[in-house]
Amino acid sequence: MLAEVEVFGPRSCQVQPHADEEWSVSSVSRSATNGDADRVLEEFTLKGGDDHPGALQSELPNVDHVFAYDQRHVFQVSRAAEQGCVCERIEAAGCVVQKFTADTESIVVTFLVDDMPTLRDIVADLQSEGETVKLRRLLEDTSTETDQPVVLDRAKLTNRQREVLSQAHQMGYFEHPRDATAGDVAEALDISTSTFTEHLAAAQRKLLADLLDSR
Repeated sequence: MLAEVEVFGPRSCQVQPHADEEWSVSSVSRSATNGDADRVLEEFTLKGGDDHPGALQSELPNVDHVFAYDQRHVFQVSRAAEQGCVCERIEAAGCVVQKFTADTESIVVTFLVDDMPTLRDIVADLQSEGETVKLRRLLEDTSTETDQPVVLDRAKLTNRQREVLSQAHQMGYFEHPRDATAGDVAEALDISTSTFTEHLAAAQRKLLADLLDSR
């Protein structure tokens, strides 16, 4: 299965803090530092606006600007290994990280996971690393006869919840970085931001219950 989780306010990530209002992290890779198992070198890419990213003014001795191309800047961060960051926690569970993005609020990680019990354990573990953890997407491989597709019952949603989900999707609220804020979607629906978030949370709970309870 391919899972995508969003972690808000990650505590151990040393890449996400370099994102700012105009520049987001579009990729990250990690390798050992000169064969030293106790340290790792993370290379990340910032993409964004016309001005230079704030990371260029970083005075931290372990952050290096490598090169720039097409409104992208590549940096390297040298740090101690096994700090319990999101990617390390996911990989410790035997999963393969395929994609990493980040903005000023959160990070989004896409990874391969074998089964639902492992995914539940990962989400539970990540809850100690961030302020909030959300499962954004789950794709199951149903190519074999023994696999069972996940059925999402839309009838569980109220008309208002379906309208909120549809509007949020159309406006790019679920993109990363987001194309619209909660306030933008709420204004388009002519409701308050708090009402929008309440409907959205209720709809997500119902849909995730189907996903996470599937066998």
